[in-house]
Amino acid sequence: MLKQPSSISAVELQNSQTLSRQLAQAIALPVDLKSRPLHNFKTGKILVKAGDSVARLPYVMSGRLNAVVHIPGTQSGQIVPIAFGPGEIALLSYLFNRLPSGSDLVASQPSTIQWISIEDIESVLLYDPEVMVLLVRFLGLRLREVQARERAGSARSVITRLSASLIRILADLPTRPDARLLIQATHEQLASSCGVSRPKTSLALKKMERDGIVLLGRKWVEILSTKALRDLTA
Repeated sequence: MLKQPSSISAVELQNSQTLSRQLAQAIALPVDLKSRPLHNFKTGKILVKAGDSVARLPYVMSGRLNAVVHIPGTQSGQIVPIAFGPGEIALLSYLFNRLPSGSDLVASQPSTIQWISIEDIESVLLYDPEVMVLLVRFLGLRLREVQARERAGSARSVITRLSASLIRILADLPTRPDARLLIQATHEQLASSCGVSRPKTSLALKKMERDGIVLLGRKWVEILSTKALRDLTA
């Protein structure tokens, strides 16, 4: 099968995440992020709801935040086009406008964040041209990434969408001393990440386990073959 030319490569995804962290670091220093209080959220906590007016954004210290877009007609009614991991600011479409949020922002793992006001972020960007250029570069890659994920979410099979979601999560995993690729997530959380129903996600995971690609446990999935996982998304 030919790879769609509009899909985003692993290199582009890594570049997007690297730029995201560089941008967050460039903003964090002048706003004195270290002096701000920490806030802890359990899995499933909604930090921002679609339709909310947004005056501040979270800097992710640990955990993972998903942007959840509700789309009627999809298998589970929602798609996760983008996620934010440690060292990133959850930059969506709020900068330089006061439009309501177009998506939910949900903790997909236990997460610790620090809030930064949008006014503080805009001040840094307006008075530091280098940071503004970094933002433009980052948004260009992130837009391409979001578009590719949305297309994948609406056009691909369940197992392909699930494989793509697992690859995205792997990109943010810290290296373990035992070198295992262990994803701490329930079937429901994985279903939410790729926009399909929980029963279909469970069936796809069980097939992948039979094929020797993953190993399933209680609230965790171990990736046994990243090559096979990537082959499923091709």
